[in-house]
Amino acid sequence: MNRKRKIAGILIILGIIGLMLNWQKLVFSTICFARELYSKDFYEKNFEIENGKIYRKDPSSDKRYLVKRTFYEDFENATSLGDLIGIERGWTNFTLLSPKAPTIADYNKLRKQILTHNKDFLDNRLEPSSQQSHLGKQSLKAVAVAPNAEMVCTKSSLHTSLMYFVKGDDVWFSAWYYFEKAGKFNTLMDLETTFVHNHPGMRIRLSKGYLDFELAKWFPKSIYRQPKGKKVSFPIGRWVHVKAHLFLSDKKDGVIQLWQDDTLIIYERGQTLPFAKAVYDDLEIGISAHSVGPDSAILYVDDAMISAEQSFESIKKN
Repeated sequence: MNRKRKIAGILIILGIIGLMLNWQKLVFSTICFARELYSKDFYEKNFEIENGKIYRKDPSSDKRYLVKRTFYEDFENATSLGDLIGIERGWTNFTLLSPKAPTIADYNKLRKQILTHNKDFLDNRLEPSSQQSHLGKQSLKAVAVAPNAEMVCTKSSLHTSLMYFVKGDDVWFSAWYYFEKAGKFNTLMDLETTFVHNHPGMRIRLSKGYLDFELAKWFPKSIYRQPKGKKVSFPIGRWVHVKAHLFLSDKKDGVIQLWQDDTLIIYERGQTLPFAKAVYDDLEIGISAHSVGPDSAILYVDDAMISAEQSFESIKKN
């Protein structure tokens, strides 16, 4: 009985400390103590600064690559998914999570087979397509079948892990989206830190027909929705311009702005970075989550841009 009282007393003291201090920091510290969420030397292992330039190091080799603070893709002059992957285009990875490739090992194996042996897709598809295009002749087509009962979601998305955005940065994103078929819940863009367990970060979601923003895979989860009574629904079957602006902060002074076809639909302040030392190094576009509904989601993406600068007109392939 005395032991239970002592434990209860300790918990009460911790609770009081949590209220007196910043409770989010206490939770974060407690979680980090119980489970290493990220390697404390991740920056030194993965980044190198020389002559004012920041390089991403490849852990499997001695190579390093200049990080991208500005990136543009129009999906032209590519005949296959493999044509998009590589340092020249800037895309480094893709994810095809599906009932036929339901585990990390499964979709990693499938990725290798697609890139090295020209293996066809299993169920989900991700490829350059001329079926729909915004300005040029092609776009990126993503098809994600519905998840089965054992799965949280399916994915059909393209990644680049050469991004570099940190606390105090502005991030501007723009892309054109054409949903041929949408689910009740789809994620269109993720900006994540891959050095942390579960890869937390900001993402643009299509939830029950309306766009919103979320700081995902982090506690506390922050969702920034359109104002009640002023919601603008997302149209299906035509091109829609989605533009976003973030000011990155682990505090409540972050900025979240989201436009749909030049209409500002979200303008909030809040947390946009999981913690102060986080580095957003991964951009993911396509269908990064299809989690509700019995049917496949089919999406085209074109003219995708991300930059630390507001002037998109200056963005060029580099």
